[in-house]
Amino acid sequence: MEAIEGARKMTPCDRPLPDLEIPMINTMVTCLGSEHRKLNDLTMKLAFAATRLASDPESVPARQQALEAWDEIRHDLWPHLQIEDELVLTWGEKHHAIPDALLATLKVEHEETRRLLAALPELPSSIDREPPMIEDGAAFARNLQALACTLDSHVERYDGEVLPSILRALFHK
Repeated sequence: MEAIEGARKMTPCDRPLPDLEIPMINTMVTCLGSEHRKLNDLTMKLAFAATRLASDPESVPARQQALEAWDEIRHDLWPHLQIEDELVLTWGEKHHAIPDALLATLKVEHEETRRLLAALPELPSSIDREPPMIEDGAAFARNLQALACTLDSHVERYDGEVLPSILRALFHK
């Protein structure tokens, strides 16, 4: 009977609910860590394809490989950044879990990532469609290389500084 009483008090407006915040944030940190491992693998593929294209911007196979790498990473990247914006930047700032200087760096990094993403071509959502024509293979390669470099720094910073900071703040309450 007491368990039922306690369960009824667990509403979004009652005080006990923030206790759920610890497992939720811990789970999100674990998920982001897992996503970073996947993102790291995709970033390496992207960097390789971009470097190959940069060495021969007119190569059709190099362009195709770069487009495939870009297509593979783009599906996961926008939602990933959105989760980080809401969880890491918003929650981390609100709870003072991340030092101000690091938080500022993260915001700049996210903006740079979005700027680089905006410079890349839109790809059709269907596999049956022809990939877009890339007129300037060298510029496309430079943008992909810059994105790969930014994402590499992103994963390293998050796994080494940001996610541990969130966990420290979460469990030191």
